[in-house]
Amino acid sequence: MSQFTVNYPGDKTQLLSKIKSTVGDKGSLAGNEQEGTFEGDTMLGKFEGKYSINGDDITITIDKKPFFLSTDMIQDEFKKALNKAG
Repeated sequence: MSQFTVNYPGDKTQLLSKIKSTVGDKGSLAGNEQEGTFEGDTMLGKFEGKYSINGDDITITIDKKPFFLSTDMIQDEFKKALNKAG
């Protein structure tokens, strides 16, 4: 298990709906503006975890990931998704 926090000062409701539509058939996101879960597929395998939102901080906990997929790579992809959605 690994965890990281990203800062996102924008509207969380809009962010979650944009991310849900971006994820499409590559995975799923379930939850609200406080907490939720996600899962997805990569070429290396599945990953899953949860998120919690406290103010502008979004804490991501990765519960399962492919061995060859680093937490840093997942964190980079989350940051890219937040920048796209924002």
